[in-house]
Amino acid sequence: MDNKKQNILIISSITFVVLCAILMVVFLVLEANKLDRVSTLVVHAKQNSEPKTVKDYSEFQTMIGDDDRIMVLIPPGFFQMGSDNGDPDEAPQHPVFLSGFYIDQSEVTNASYSRFLKATGYSKPFVPVFDDDPAKLLHPEQTAVGMTWDSAAGYCLWAGKRLPTEAEWEKAARGETRRVWPWGDTFSDQSANIKGEFDGYIYTAPPGQFESGRSPYGIYDMAGNGAEWVEDWYDEQAYASAPVQNPKGPEVGKHRVVRGGSWAESAVNVRTAKRFAARQGRADSIIGFRCAKDAVSAEG
Repeated sequence: MDNKKQNILIISSITFVVLCAILMVVFLVLEANKLDRVSTLVVHAKQNSEPKTVKDYSEFQTMIGDDDRIMVLIPPGFFQMGSDNGDPDEAPQHPVFLSGFYIDQSEVTNASYSRFLKATGYSKPFVPVFDDDPAKLLHPEQTAVGMTWDSAAGYCLWAGKRLPTEAEWEKAARGETRRVWPWGDTFSDQSANIKGEFDGYIYTAPPGQFESGRSPYGIYDMAGNGAEWVEDWYDEQAYASAPVQNPKGPEVGKHRVVRGGSWAESAVNVRTAKRFAARQGRADSIIGFRCAKDAVSAEG
């Protein structure tokens, strides 16, 4: 073998060895990264599998209403109503004192509302056809929607209760704090049923599915799911002259107040201070309700 061929063979061998070494290094780096990713996923899975702390709400007294639904006692005291950082009709934020009252722990369901309809002869809720399947809103365990303000008030009367005032609703939602949402000041897509599917529901959910979204008193779904009728007439300037003790809103008006936002709203529209106005005869797929009761009448 001449020197030229010998040199070519040597160079080829060296090149082959170098390439093998480079490939080995690349393989080892890729394997190391793979192991790091697996380790990260395992740690993350362990963190997610750890049981979450469930807050104890047993300190708050409860009772069973005439419609066999749980009600929670909201103790008397002051809270800050409204917001100076929201819409104009939420201002000014102001102190309000409320006497003790009971409020339903969860929104009225289709099952409960159906019993009312059978007992009283009220008209069935009007649920507009959407997605060509209104039955998606009518499962017995889902939050009832589609009733007018008068029908919601009629149910509460039938159950020995009444609609909550706007102030009562807000205190039950935020407690004596100024929290933005019932659970705190940071929005969580696992704490409320709002627009989109990331929370697990396209439309209404059965009440009580969002444990982390409960209010300071343990009330469910004060943000999202079904928006809720309250007793008050709507007035954009109502807070400017509202009484400090047990406000009941304007004596007359053109619209009623709706609170809490719904499954069709964004996070900003399910804040504890957010207010909506709706015609008293409005009935659609986003508005439901819950009932309240004076603590004195409940215990008397």
